[in-house]
Amino acid sequence: MPSVVIPAHNEEAAIVRTIEGVLADRVDDLEIVVVVNGSSDRTAELARGVDPRVQVLETATPGKTNALNLGESVLKSFPRVFLDADIELRPGTLRAILQACGAPHPIVAPSPERDDTGCTLGMRLFLQAERYNHYFGRGAPNGSGCFVLCEAGRSRWGDFPDIVADDGFVANHFEPNEAATVDSAIAVVRPPKDLRSMIAVRTRIRRGRYELDRRFPELMGTHGSQVGGSIGRMFVRPWTWPALAVYAWVRIRERQLARRQIDAGHTGWGRDESARQSS
Repeated sequence: MPSVVIPAHNEEAAIVRTIEGVLADRVDDLEIVVVVNGSSDRTAELARGVDPRVQVLETATPGKTNALNLGESVLKSFPRVFLDADIELRPGTLRAILQACGAPHPIVAPSPERDDTGCTLGMRLFLQAERYNHYFGRGAPNGSGCFVLCEAGRSRWGDFPDIVADDGFVANHFEPNEAATVDSAIAVVRPPKDLRSMIAVRTRIRRGRYELDRRFPELMGTHGSQVGGSIGRMFVRPWTWPALAVYAWVRIRERQLARRQIDAGHTGWGRDESARQSS
């Protein structure tokens, strides 16, 4: 009897599609909870209208980790899927990752598929470069916005702490050989449409990494950065150099902005709205 928790903040453009992707595989006795946090749109209303099996919780407090904790407080079953509210699971994906989860892989993720519809040229080049970063599509979490934990894997920590980089926090509780990607399972990810929006997202991710380094140094030796390796893989492939130039500029810029925001005490999420507006 598996379960799914979906934290959702102002996701009226995507929430129906996301829930329908979960329900499409007709998994028996599936528990589903959508935690609508700090929203000002119709996310909760739309989520309730999809299917009576979907439990919807609402809280005025924004924050993904708070929503995850609230969702888990009403769930009892495992394996447990953690799914971002703007991710679309292809048919067969939920069943595939549930079946793959367990010894020797207590954490499993689907393969991310980037939908670059409407993206600018610069953004398409950045996405091309990301294919050379082994973080995406390997292990779990892996940039797919979805992962599943068996009960033993989830027992490695208690509540989610109040942090930005929840995926990084989760990933560093597992050795690389414990985490797996199911290649046949597909999660459709709709990235930012332009580089400005991507830089905002990347800056938030970078701040989250700095926060993990500061608050949980004992966890941070589990996984190394893949940036140097991806740059090296592109450097020996001259046809990728335009993408490499864009990629390197974004990664440099995100570091600069993250440091500035930390110095200024900025705590905002850095959410991308460009993909949601076009959904």
